[in-house]
Amino acid sequence: MTRPPGVRTLLTAATVGVALLALALAAVLTGPLVRSAAEDAARQSLARDADVVARLPLTERLSERDPVRATRERRGLLVGLVEPDGSARGAGLALSDTDRQRALAGARVSTSGRLAGEPVLLEARRLDNGVVVVLADPASSVDEGVAALRRRLLLALLLGLVVALVAGTFVARRLSRPLAQVAGTARRLTDGERGVATEPTGGPREVSEVADALRRLDEALATSEDRQRRFLLSVSHELRTPLTALRGWSESLVDGAVAPDELPEVGATMVQEATRMERYVADLLALSRLEADDFTLAVTEVDLPALLAEGARAWADRVARAGAALDVVATPGLRLRTDPGRVRQILDVLTDNALRVGAPGDRVVWEARPGPAGARLEVRDSGPGLTEDDRAVAFEPGALHDRYAGQRPVGHGLGLAIAHRLVVRLGGAIRVEPAPEGGAAFVLDLPDTA
Repeated sequence: MTRPPGVRTLLTAATVGVALLALALAAVLTGPLVRSAAEDAARQSLARDADVVARLPLTERLSERDPVRATRERRGLLVGLVEPDGSARGAGLALSDTDRQRALAGARVSTSGRLAGEPVLLEARRLDNGVVVVLADPASSVDEGVAALRRRLLLALLLGLVVALVAGTFVARRLSRPLAQVAGTARRLTDGERGVATEPTGGPREVSEVADALRRLDEALATSEDRQRRFLLSVSHELRTPLTALRGWSESLVDGAVAPDELPEVGATMVQEATRMERYVADLLALSRLEADDFTLAVTEVDLPALLAEGARAWADRVARAGAALDVVATPGLRLRTDPGRVRQILDVLTDNALRVGAPGDRVVWEARPGPAGARLEVRDSGPGLTEDDRAVAFEPGALHDRYAGQRPVGHGLGLAIAHRLVVRLGGAIRVEPAPEGGAAFVLDLPDTA
């Protein structure tokens, strides 16, 4: 596959392209201005010459140092006269009758005309003897001035193009170097390296922001992978314990080391360990299934107060055996389109967690009320609760299990992760905060699914 051009090439090409476009626009837009400027300059020069001639005394105009002749020889001007009777000679023939009369009347005439079929600039001044002197500058001299101005303008534009090329190359190199560093860091992260994100040298603020995002990603990946490793170790430990027990009792049975009167107790222990392992494997499968694209929901109209009442009846025996109490508070008539089975599964997970860590006499509260986008469910308890650090990692698989193993009763470390992903699958959000009862409050915001 053909690789796209790099940032340096694109920026340099863009800079040169903009400079060339500016050069073309300048050439198009300044053409008329250049000609107008050259014509104005020629006319002003011609007017000054005419004014000088008009102010000279007659004796000097008739001398060998005749300034009219000198000016004509120096600049290639054409000279003519208009007599007081209106007759004209030389360049005076290019004046219209109206301009001749104006000049004879003493007006300073500045105009254009044609002489021998060629365009000329004309300046006419009346002398003190009543004769009008006419100076004509051929348009060819203006064209020469235009060409000179255009050459200077083109030189300036070409110089600007060179400067733009140099500046574009410099800016492109300055931008591409830190981008290349960031790209290299991203490739190393892709290859599995960690702790490689560094601040790029130079570059604009956006590049630093990308580098900062990569650094945070680097840290997040390292943290996540560390948690995954610890979780896998926890999984292996949780599976090894019942497997070891089952193997030990199985070997004892094979060796005949179990007395006949101990067989029921040994059998019950083996069933208990097998059940424990089965539940753990089921939790792992449930967690994996929640990540699948084909995970389905059975969405229907749900009467939330009735759902909570039904769930409370199902939990009554377990709650009583734990010496706890389960209170249900629900807004009457609260309905929601969602998957009732998944909602019950979430309630079961959170309630099982609350009863496990609680003590006799504790209370568990289920509450349902209208929420921001549908309904809000809360599962609160009066147990030991969770610290702020605990709440930050509560829904990560195995996080609280690793933290509290050996300190308080713990499960497999997957329940809260399953509850979190179920809520997300339902389109909602879940968070944990301190409960007014003194323990933890799990707050679920569930949307009304169309």
